[in-house]
Amino acid sequence: MAAKVLVLGGGSGGLVAANKVKKLLGKEAEVTLVDRSTHHEFMPAYPWVAFGMREPEQVRRPLANLEKRGIAFLQATVEALDPANSRVKTSAGELAYDYLIVSLGAEALPSPAPDGHAPWSLEGALKLREALKNFKGGKVVVGVSSPYYPCPPAPYEVAGQVEFALKVKGLRQKSTVEVFHLNPLPLAGMGPVISGKVLEILRSKGIVFHGEFEPVAFEGGKVKAKDGRELAYDLLILTPPFAPNRVVRESPLAGPNGFPEVDKMTFRSTRFPNVFVIGDTVNPSLLLPPAGVVAHFQGEYVAGVIASDLKGAYIGEPFNPVAMCIMDFGDNALLPQCSFEKLLAGTGMPSCGVMAVGKWVRITKMLFEGFWFATLIE
Repeated sequence: MAAKVLVLGGGSGGLVAANKVKKLLGKEAEVTLVDRSTHHEFMPAYPWVAFGMREPEQVRRPLANLEKRGIAFLQATVEALDPANSRVKTSAGELAYDYLIVSLGAEALPSPAPDGHAPWSLEGALKLREALKNFKGGKVVVGVSSPYYPCPPAPYEVAGQVEFALKVKGLRQKSTVEVFHLNPLPLAGMGPVISGKVLEILRSKGIVFHGEFEPVAFEGGKVKAKDGRELAYDLLILTPPFAPNRVVRESPLAGPNGFPEVDKMTFRSTRFPNVFVIGDTVNPSLLLPPAGVVAHFQGEYVAGVIASDLKGAYIGEPFNPVAMCIMDFGDNALLPQCSFEKLLAGTGMPSCGVMAVGKWVRITKMLFEGFWFATLIE
């Protein structure tokens, strides 16, 4: 009888995991992916939608396409987890499984700034596009509302793209662009080499960076920091705060601070051996960045671990504890990379460096978008 493998979440980690399990096990696995949305969306392209380089339908594909790959898709909301009985409650009914892969991501909380824009969803990207259409120049401020948000490079990338858009619209001389962050330097966790390169690019574009800026209030067109500093704005772009996924933090999987407890090397639950948790649902507690590329590698690896359970020998990919992200600044791009091997092993800090920088790096990101869809969901 085929093993029932249930994948929760159709983001990068869940999509990769479902494909890999089916590829490794074929008819030996009955794979079902559950997501509340009808589509998988290529999240790195959200800013491109905001700045008019893409339309929504270009950056999404129907999850029903997975049926052609032998993967069942169920559009439903995950309501509760019952790992003791290997069951999941959804809005479409209860599902049983032999193996569960949880990749539900983080939960976005309400923004503390009602007038802020968050172009890290299709809806938010389209709202920012409309705001930019009517923007006549002024003070643009980009920042973060909390230390925990998906894609650490996102605010710097969007700030660069805003600056380039203003240049194209002939509004750059009438505008200022500033970025604030709780960290002392951009991408401080990646070390001085990457921080220095990001700062260099921001300065070359005339973008001012404000470090150790902890926002406590947004009112009257100003963001106020805990230390008394203030930044006035005509256009605010702000990452919303995030929390561990509600369904997971209210489940028996939850550990300290709501994140599930997993083995650092296999991402297998320490309490329920047929449950794996990957992506933003767990990575902040492992000190891994909440980034799609990490979830991607975790999805491949976990699929191999499940296949090894069923076949008796490991036949999948080794986990690649590396994070890389092409940062598109509009008229320049940067490809940083970090290895988290020593961090996971408890023997040291991440090892980071700059792989490439230049306008041509942007083309690589566009090519990857097409490759992603073609290999996983088309």
